[in-house]
Amino acid sequence: MLLIDDFYDAAACLELRMKILATPFGGGAATATGMAAGAKNNMQMDQTKGRAILDAIAHRLMSDERIDFYAIPKRIAAMQVNRYDEGMYYENHSDAAIMNGFRCDLSFTLFLEDHAHYDGGELVIEQEHGLLKLKPKIGSVFVYSTGLIHRVEKITRGSRLACVGWIESRVRDEGKRRILRDLNYAHRSYLQRHGRDEIGDLLVKNSGALLRLWCE
Repeated sequence: MLLIDDFYDAAACLELRMKILATPFGGGAATATGMAAGAKNNMQMDQTKGRAILDAIAHRLMSDERIDFYAIPKRIAAMQVNRYDEGMYYENHSDAAIMNGFRCDLSFTLFLEDHAHYDGGELVIEQEHGLLKLKPKIGSVFVYSTGLIHRVEKITRGSRLACVGWIESRVRDEGKRRILRDLNYAHRSYLQRHGRDEIGDLLVKNSGALLRLWCE
């Protein structure tokens, strides 16, 4: 899991929110399938009229070094902007494995509302060792494995605005992505401490060899 709490700064969030809130929204339940059918109670931005907004967010995500390091992204399979007004929620569900013909390995939520402006609305992730509840500051993005069961708690005051999406990684297996992250981290740390030498070059060689072996 990855939380980036400065993905958008305050000025960028304000500009983005103005564009989103000027775009029509409709009921979000119509797009729910599988486990999510009947569990979804929110509003969703019109994707056709909001295409330029989604494309701009996607470009920023795919260009971010931290996302690249963590997710090794190949493409974004799908995206949408959701709004939860008072009384709205999204019950426990797991996201679809395939969207628009692409595999979904990782999910993300970009938080676009100041959490002081709404009550409830926590993103709750079910894990083997317990629940993870998230309500980070505006402009934060959270990335996690798509197969995890999760929910959005009912809003009891105000509104919650967020962009959600699904990433197809170049490396489908999380265990293999973790190995590549560890090797890249080890290389960066070694380079900072010792500079470039034959040990650092060996780390790069082997992380590259594994990426070629596992990349799809």
